[in-house]
Amino acid sequence: MHLLGACGVLSMFSIPSRNQRGLSLVELMVAMAISSFLILGITQIYLDNKRNYLYQQGQGENLENGRFALMLIGERLSKAGYRRNPSLAMDIAFPARTVDGCAFTAGQAVVRVDDATLCLRYQPRDENETNCLGNIYSGTSDLSTPYDSDTTLPHFNSDDIMVEKIVLEDGALKCNSQELVGNIQNLYFDYGVNDDLYELKVDSYAANPDAGDIIRALRYSVLLAATPSNLTQGVESKVCSNPNNDDEIGDWEKLTGQALTCESGKLYQMVSSSSTLRNLMP
Repeated sequence: MHLLGACGVLSMFSIPSRNQRGLSLVELMVAMAISSFLILGITQIYLDNKRNYLYQQGQGENLENGRFALMLIGERLSKAGYRRNPSLAMDIAFPARTVDGCAFTAGQAVVRVDDATLCLRYQPRDENETNCLGNIYSGTSDLSTPYDSDTTLPHFNSDDIMVEKIVLEDGALKCNSQELVGNIQNLYFDYGVNDDLYELKVDSYAANPDAGDIIRALRYSVLLAATPSNLTQGVESKVCSNPNNDDEIGDWEKLTGQALTCESGKLYQMVSSSSTLRNLMP
């Protein structure tokens, strides 16, 4: 019995194990193929999310810059032509003068310099008046009272009239040479004018008014371009004209008459507004 038991033990140890240890080559290749598909899918999801994020960022940048640019222009135009003495004639309150390349004739509060530049002027409301740069009025005139009883004379030195020059330069909207809003591709002004200093109405609109015209209203448009590139995935903006097809005119050219060929993949946006110069209209 002992001998048989020993033989049984030896026989048991001589039976090979049927449990596999590790993976076969086929199983490894299948696992790697499945993992590769998973990695590719996750990578594509990441790239799509990043692309959407950048697109939303570019859109938000354009919206914010456009809103601020329109607010800034409208705010400055609302001051144009302000007189401390409202009964004072415009040509007396605002004598002919040239300041920083802005040539005003008597009575003019707004003048066009070129396609992307305009100048405006106004009298300070009080000693706390600030210009477009936030600088407080620094003239020498006494502004403690609104105006003199003698309405034929200005109450303060005409040298103290505040002048602001709004210009598009190097892709930025500037006021008195200080950058205020960036990423601007183009700027357009359409001027509502008449040729009578004392007739308070708009006769017509012109992109290039005559030197003696009185500007009483403006329509303006700003074209913005987001900082990142390759955001549109081959879809071109309707703002742009097609350089290969003269029949495909972009919205910017329709509005301004200026052909615009946009950079491929760049995200553009056009915003517009208008202002009636409240100090020069009834």
